[in-house]
Amino acid sequence: MTRFNLRSGVFACLAVLLALPIFGAPDRESFAKEDRPVEGVPVEAFQLGDANLTVELWARSPLVYSPVAMDFDAQGRLWVTEGIDYNQGLRVQAGRSIMVVEDKDGDGKADHSHPFVTEKDIRHAPLGIAVFDNRIVLSATPSIIVYTDVDRNTVFDPKIDKREVFLTGFQNKNHDHTVHAVVGAPSGQWHFSFGNCGADLKTKDGRHFLSGCYYGYPEAIGKKSSDGEVYVGGMTMRINPDGTGLTPTGENMRNPHDMFVTSHGDVLQSDNDDPAHSRSSWIMEHANMGYADLSDGSRSWEEVAKTWEEPSGWNKSLRFSRSHWRENYPGAFPPGSIYGAGSPTGNVFIEGDALGLAGTYLVSCMVRKEIMACSPQLVDAQIEMGAHRPFVALKASEKGQRFLPTDVALAPDGTLFFSDFYNDTSRRTNQVSGSIYRITRKNGTKLTLPKIDFTTTPGLLNALKNPAVNVRSHAAAQLVAKGEGATKQTLAFLREHDEDAVLRSRAIWVLAQLGKEGRAEVSKYLNAEDEPEKVIVAYRALRHAEPTGLLDRAHGLAESKFPSVRREVAVSLKGASFFGCRKALVGLIDGYDGRNRYYLEALGVAFHGKEREVYEQLIRPLFPEPDQWQWKAKNLAWRLHTPESVRDLDLCIRAQKPPVDEFRFLAMAFASFRNDQDRVNRSKRLKALGELPAFQASYYQETVREIIAKDLNDLEGEMMTASYPVPSGLGLPTKVSEPKEIAKLKGDPVKGKALAGKCYLCHKIEGVGVPFGPELTHWGKERTVEEILKEIVYPDTKLAHGYEKPVRLTSKKTGKVAEGFLANYSWHAGSLKLKVMGGQTRKILFRRAGAKIDYLNDSWMPSASELGLKDQELSDLASYLKTCGSGEAGPTGAQSGEPVPPTGKEPGWQVLTGEDFVNVNCLPDTWRWEGPHAFCTGKPTGVIRYREPLKNFEILLEWMHKKKGGNSGVFVWGTPASIAKLAAGHGRLPHGIEVQVLDLGYAEVYTQRHKKPADWFTSHGDVFPVGPVKMKPFPPVAPNGKRSFPSKETTKGINQWNHYYVRAVDGEVRLWVNGVEVSGGDNISPASGYLCLESEGAPIEFRNIKLRKLSPSVEAEKIPAFVPPTPVDLKGHPTLGTWKYLKSYSREVREDGLVILRNGKDVIWKKRCISKTDKGFVLEGNYAHKLIGEILHVEGRYKATRQLD
Repeated sequence: MTRFNLRSGVFACLAVLLALPIFGAPDRESFAKEDRPVEGVPVEAFQLGDANLTVELWARSPLVYSPVAMDFDAQGRLWVTEGIDYNQGLRVQAGRSIMVVEDKDGDGKADHSHPFVTEKDIRHAPLGIAVFDNRIVLSATPSIIVYTDVDRNTVFDPKIDKREVFLTGFQNKNHDHTVHAVVGAPSGQWHFSFGNCGADLKTKDGRHFLSGCYYGYPEAIGKKSSDGEVYVGGMTMRINPDGTGLTPTGENMRNPHDMFVTSHGDVLQSDNDDPAHSRSSWIMEHANMGYADLSDGSRSWEEVAKTWEEPSGWNKSLRFSRSHWRENYPGAFPPGSIYGAGSPTGNVFIEGDALGLAGTYLVSCMVRKEIMACSPQLVDAQIEMGAHRPFVALKASEKGQRFLPTDVALAPDGTLFFSDFYNDTSRRTNQVSGSIYRITRKNGTKLTLPKIDFTTTPGLLNALKNPAVNVRSHAAAQLVAKGEGATKQTLAFLREHDEDAVLRSRAIWVLAQLGKEGRAEVSKYLNAEDEPEKVIVAYRALRHAEPTGLLDRAHGLAESKFPSVRREVAVSLKGASFFGCRKALVGLIDGYDGRNRYYLEALGVAFHGKEREVYEQLIRPLFPEPDQWQWKAKNLAWRLHTPESVRDLDLCIRAQKPPVDEFRFLAMAFASFRNDQDRVNRSKRLKALGELPAFQASYYQETVREIIAKDLNDLEGEMMTASYPVPSGLGLPTKVSEPKEIAKLKGDPVKGKALAGKCYLCHKIEGVGVPFGPELTHWGKERTVEEILKEIVYPDTKLAHGYEKPVRLTSKKTGKVAEGFLANYSWHAGSLKLKVMGGQTRKILFRRAGAKIDYLNDSWMPSASELGLKDQELSDLASYLKTCGSGEAGPTGAQSGEPVPPTGKEPGWQVLTGEDFVNVNCLPDTWRWEGPHAFCTGKPTGVIRYREPLKNFEILLEWMHKKKGGNSGVFVWGTPASIAKLAAGHGRLPHGIEVQVLDLGYAEVYTQRHKKPADWFTSHGDVFPVGPVKMKPFPPVAPNGKRSFPSKETTKGINQWNHYYVRAVDGEVRLWVNGVEVSGGDNISPASGYLCLESEGAPIEFRNIKLRKLSPSVEAEKIPAFVPPTPVDLKGHPTLGTWKYLKSYSREVREDGLVILRNGKDVIWKKRCISKTDKGFVLEGNYAHKLIGEILHVEGRYKATRQLD
């Protein structure tokens, strides 16, 4: 979403603004004296997300009007840009002003404001301001302007003070998708962002950067910048304060408003969009954020959106399409935290704890009328932004207030300020009012404004601690300017604050730039073993200060134990030659876990420009057999998408025949190409895959068809200089009976095939015809003759899937008409794709052609009467369509509904391998994997678990026992606490729902061993709870009332494969064995946890394990740290002594609470008592014992008698 049309977020080009007559006050001071109502949101209307804070009104009109952007200087004065002219024309004839607002008497409220400078030619509502001591940096398209207040009196005097156009070339002066505020970095450099209106930037040191896309500045599409790269707007960049060293840091955003650089050097920003895909993101250096076409920005996301990427349909408040930020494309960086509809503007990351908000990222959002908060965290290789939560919002009773938060900033004393533009978003008016609010602690100590000294080293080091980002960034730059003379004192500062991660990082950035001695001290942090941030900051700072030492440091850290450090090394290698960084690449590839998308994209940055060498010399030798590839090899080949890696992915897909979700993911490597030869080749390969029998199901066919049509086309936009009509009739109208009556006639399929010529004009049948409408070769197989007739006689009743959007375009400029099926629509690009007669797709530039778009309710297909067909001819045609294509494999699955059990190819299924499981309490050699095939020795008894907890899911697998009487199982919803206990060495099997996996010979072995009947279990798929888990078993029920016995006996014996399908949904588990539903249970609690595979005494194999998640993973149930129960003694307890049962088994109960289970003289286990009653006790693992009379009832299963000495 864009910043200023306040409901939809468009700050529009406002051409109307320029056409209005100019009236109004002569200058800003006179404007403030005019009589107008002062309006604003009362502080009582707000609610804060932190109960320890309070909000106060600090300034209101006429001190400030319609505040847009703001920043504090070191003296605590607030510098503000205003939007007085929004939607109204020039209201102040002298122009637009930068205002200085201050609290002169120190009572906590502003009492004075005045213009610093007023200029008529700067754009309305300048979108950014930053203050670095006496340098005021204004972002006002087309330029970044720097004013130097030489005499420091906060009033610009052109005779004394200086004005410099620091950087210019940002496109579309009156639009909002352009340059935003500059923000200081801990290195002393400046960072800024601009939206996708594009830019043409030239610097004083000869650098030239171009960026454009379909949305803005299309003239730059595909053009290289001076560094040889093609960039897609919007972008983030950094530059030295003297105007040299301009460097891109991220690209392909829509409208990243303000951004922030943390003390570690991480870039955070919020990007907005319509519809509901606003996001907060961490921008990894060189990240492509995926808004427009990744390679050159020429196509919008809407042009390539796939139907299978947006399964839930459009929703205003929720994300609805993975295609929006191109998440499925190799090279697109993960989007961050998407929160839906919004218009994010100003932001700040709080590092100090003056308000108790350390680690909080705040974003102003005008559409949501709130300031949102999230808490970014370093996780694995990436920074995850976390979920958004309201921080400042209107109370439910105050939602009608005209609150429009535009910016948020920290003052030098650590208090927090936010601005309210104050506007009615639904009426597009400008109330010409505005407020600045301050947030402080309730009943807290009043924060005092520190005195800042930018002239001395001690003063600068003190300023380095300041909460205001640009105050401390300027201090860093000034310390660097002092050179080696500041080394000693900066090093002392570092050592003093070494335990403070924030202050330590700020010092490291400076020290690295203070000569050889400083770099030597910083280099010591490269060896840190405790915190990855220490290494990352030191590496970044040294890379910035001494780029010539990059490769040596990269080689040394490429095998770091921290994935985040390896990620940082990877992004630093962009531009390095293959041979120069080969050693580092080897270590980075070795450290890839095969899953982490952030790390994979960092590798992609490292591979940039040397993809073919990397694949041929490093990747393929590691993974020489594509048919055996697992996820690590697949993902690396996918990310590289060279001709060679795509060839091998093709072989992998052919051999493994993956489920459709994996097929779709891998196929997006085919959708990505670097030249036209690649495009043509990949289209052929993908089409050939679609012709294989394994991929004939409709969901595979849909995937192939859409990628070829949307990604691999080479369509040029048309201005409707030609018409594309659809014929309205193909013969003299006839009178046709009702389908029910026609169906009674005897049809002749041979005659029907002859009549199919009329169908060939729009349909393909058995390889003949035109693909304008649906393919009909197998269409009739799934339908009755009457159903076929209904669709021919009444074609408007039900439009086929994929053909529901018949449209007509009429150009007002050319008078031409285009008719067909809407294949794709992009409002932002002003284009759509239209499938016209003949089966061709045309790209129509409807906005530039001045076309009216009519969405039709009727099918383009003529009715049977309009086709001139008679009843008998219709009967013959229906008979032909019913039987045609009988000799070929037709599409399956989606048309007739999924089979039960499913095949595992349908959408949502993923193949599991050893990479997906974590060993809990087995030996390293208990489990061996060959791709999706697991070999288990059975020793010792224990489990492996799926890598994350699950709630609702389905699993398919095959198993085969290799020894008579083998025992195993699949645990559903294993409890995290029990898993933690097993991992800590206590116990063998988890609590949860066990789906039994027993060999047919187990009953015989059990009877021989225990001399008891095997009547309490079966070998055909029992389902039962283990531990304190509750379940109501489906009948038939075992004698103990806990197990669900199978209703049918379908299990096969040893050395034969058995097939299980388990469905675990909403507290219910159901089991199918070899295609037949046999057992299960409901009312299960808890109904979430870990999926586990069991090892229990005998060798077993599992294969073709496939999982389909039906709900998000259960983040709240990650495995806790195991805390052993407090042991309980049994002194004086009536159960003391030894108890015998099952002939050879005994349990010795001791006074210290220890119970020993023996079989004969062999000790089976020792467990401690964790609770007791007068007549009973419970052991670790919830083994319950109860004394009734002279009998000790053990676990509700055995009856033990006391052993007499």
